[in-house]
Amino acid sequence: MLLKRGAEAELRRTEFLGRPAVEKHRAPKRYRLEALDEDLRRSRLRTEARLMAEARAAGVAVPILYDIDAVENKIVMEFVEGPTGKEALDRGGPSARRIARAIGRVAGRLHRAGIVHGDLTPSNMIVRSGRIVMIDFSLGGRDDGAEARGVDLHLLREALVSAHAHADDYYREVVRGYREVMGKAADAVVRKVREIEERGRYT
Repeated sequence: MLLKRGAEAELRRTEFLGRPAVEKHRAPKRYRLEALDEDLRRSRLRTEARLMAEARAAGVAVPILYDIDAVENKIVMEFVEGPTGKEALDRGGPSARRIARAIGRVAGRLHRAGIVHGDLTPSNMIVRSGRIVMIDFSLGGRDDGAEARGVDLHLLREALVSAHAHADDYYREVVRGYREVMGKAADAVVRKVREIEERGRYT
């Protein structure tokens, strides 16, 4: 069953050894040279799998990887049941603020490990038993610079502002959670978010 068709990949519900699973397949791009396309898709597949493993080692919950097929360019992973972070925040109230702070802690753990997610939005998070499970590392990479981290957090802030009436409250909680993990290193990143916002106003 098709769950989602994105620019880079298709997600389908499946099973793996009797367990509910998701298959993520990177389809060929006909507009690219075949050999280049093959290398690019295989490289992105390996990067995504590696980042998921590194995120887990850093204390971030991610789906369990069941199978990696570099020939067919697909990953089979655990199907995680639960609302997205966006849906959990939509409900509002104290629980939503707790979720927002938890999102900040997850971002902090990723950044402390030198990982930038690349698409750090509440829609790429699933809330399971009150814990954030981070999904879709397809745009992620390794970078411990304030600029890359700031872009990650800025994207999260933009996603909150575009979707939630209490975006400012949620972002404050995100920053609190982020500081809990990053300590003083958070200051440069939060400043960078403000700088990126200022750039946007004058372009």
